[in-house]
Amino acid sequence: MLTLTIARFDADPNEVTDMLGLVPTSIVRRGEPRPSGRLHDFNMWHLELHSVPLLDGREHANAIDTLIGQLKGREQRFVQMAQTIKPASLRIYGDFYVSDEQQGVWLDADQMTVLAACGIGWGLDLFEAAMPS
Repeated sequence: MLTLTIARFDADPNEVTDMLGLVPTSIVRRGEPRPSGRLHDFNMWHLELHSVPLLDGREHANAIDTLIGQLKGREQRFVQMAQTIKPASLRIYGDFYVSDEQQGVWLDADQMTVLAACGIGWGLDLFEAAMPS
């Protein structure tokens, strides 16, 4: 999974959509019920780029390339959105499942440049892949 998440802001999530010119895959509004019945504490805006677990660096690279393609030319929109909406979090989150083989993920300098210009952080949660017996 690889998702661009903008979270913890007071504005309506539709304002983020309008400011960025990107259509989210999902939004969460403060006060809406969660599946557990508890209410969400804050607003969130998500753009999911890869919905299944990332199993190798190639899948991560393809998802990042897709994201960078959508971000290029929108750097100023992200800066303006961050200054106006003031989200507490503007990050790419991902899950990477590692087998017993050597694997890696990477960001190229040009990708890091675009992410930095947009003010977007990046992180992966690493999990041990279940190996068949």
